[in-house]
Amino acid sequence: MPTDLNLAPVDALQEGELRTFPTPNDGSPVLLVRHEGQYLAFAAHCPHYGAPLEKGKIVDGRLICPWHHACFRVADGHLCEPPALDNLPTFELREENGRIWVTIPDNPLASIDDANATPTAEVGGALPEEAEARHVDERTFVIVGGGAAGQYAAQTLRTEGFAGRLIVVTADEFEPYDRTKLSKAYLAGKAKPENLPLRQPAFYERHRIELLTNTSVIGLDRKKQELQLAGRPNLAFDKLLLAPGSTPNSLPTLPGHELSGVLILRAQTDANKILRMAGSARQVVIIGASFIGMEVASSLINAERHVTVVAHEKEPFLKVLGPEIGAMFRQLHQEKGVAFAAEAEVAELVGEKNHVTGVRLKTGQLFPADLVVLGVGVRPATYFLQLAFELEKDGGLRVDEYLQAAPNIYAAGDIAHFPLAATGKSTRIEHWRLAQQHGRVAALNMLGRQELYNTTPFFWTQQYGKSLRYAGHAEHYDTIMYHGDVSKQDFLALYTQGDRVVAAAGMNRDADMIFIEALFAKKQMPAAAALKEPVDWQQLARAK
Repeated sequence: MPTDLNLAPVDALQEGELRTFPTPNDGSPVLLVRHEGQYLAFAAHCPHYGAPLEKGKIVDGRLICPWHHACFRVADGHLCEPPALDNLPTFELREENGRIWVTIPDNPLASIDDANATPTAEVGGALPEEAEARHVDERTFVIVGGGAAGQYAAQTLRTEGFAGRLIVVTADEFEPYDRTKLSKAYLAGKAKPENLPLRQPAFYERHRIELLTNTSVIGLDRKKQELQLAGRPNLAFDKLLLAPGSTPNSLPTLPGHELSGVLILRAQTDANKILRMAGSARQVVIIGASFIGMEVASSLINAERHVTVVAHEKEPFLKVLGPEIGAMFRQLHQEKGVAFAAEAEVAELVGEKNHVTGVRLKTGQLFPADLVVLGVGVRPATYFLQLAFELEKDGGLRVDEYLQAAPNIYAAGDIAHFPLAATGKSTRIEHWRLAQQHGRVAALNMLGRQELYNTTPFFWTQQYGKSLRYAGHAEHYDTIMYHGDVSKQDFLALYTQGDRVVAAAGMNRDADMIFIEALFAKKQMPAAAALKEPVDWQQLARAK
């Protein structure tokens, strides 16, 4: 039976305010929002990672999660932007005798199958019009890659009404899962295998999404519109999305790279190997101070296990975030017991009985190691496209503003060289949320929508419970302007090219980062000269 809640007086909130209210008997809390003079009621936590949405902000009619910037339409909770996969549950609300009453159903709906979804989405079974369309639409759409872009594209195709055959081909042995958890919560033991899948098997069955796992693509015939699969017959397609992701660099010329105990991290199987070996390892060396490398360090360090990071750079994240933020992260790691060998070059990996026992630097210094994890970057997984396309120097595939690489062929995620909305320059970016956004736009364009990809890149990293969020994109920058104190992990960093702010990073500034991303998206970021001192970002975003 639905529950009626006498939630609050009608004057409880000011315009634009968000507030969470508890419910009786430890029920799920309710988020009350006042927007454009009206009250609306939602579930209080983001369906992505459970962030408290009362700490989010409303920008241009969208409720934005404070952690990872999932966006929901305020009018009805409809999902607008990832990384969330589902709509935000909404609750019926009425005003009566000076009070706000909210009706909570027994099982609040939130998935793309619910009443908030687009009319073409199936609810449990097929809608009549979709059942009829199945006999009409004989097309086959194929997606290569079961990662962020591929999964989101498949979901979008179904919710937007595609009724033909839909196949996802992935070399991974698992159904699509949240890769961002691997280096963080999964290796730290805070997430279990059952916490990783993005969707349960029933979702793919219900939406008639065929998953070909453990299947490698070895070639593409553009003229015939066929994929060559390892150990399977060729697969013909009418439309194709290429989203195979990246392959970790493995340092094949480094002496000792073939020793057991030398591992990479990209897939769940890689993380499982690291967990198994880390269980008995007392000395771990991580080669590379990349985001993956540093997140692995924060996950593996404990009282029984020593971790050393060996890196070329003087500070972690030097190129992306700058020396001050890099030094802050290094110091944070050192406080937790992680050792650093900076500006170092590895000469060889040494071992006994075919298992790694140490990492030797070119200086001759030897670090004992029971386990070595390589965090030295990735490259686009486009080996099977070398005969079909003229690839970019880094192995990526160039696409247009619609993410189209060739007639009937689209590309998304890590492999895509796409025109960056802010500059028009062809850019390749390896972000989870961006890959999901690519997947959505590519899916719409496979359906003939002509949707431009014009959103702002955004990513996050979390280490020891400390989160940094980054919006925009700066392959190069002239200066960094700081608001706040980097050493206290309470700051904004603004990256400039001339008088343009091209990117921003922040810690403990979640609300500001929401408005900063909005300013980037609308191309209304003030000139750098106007931002030398702290400003009211909310006022700037809403004044435009």
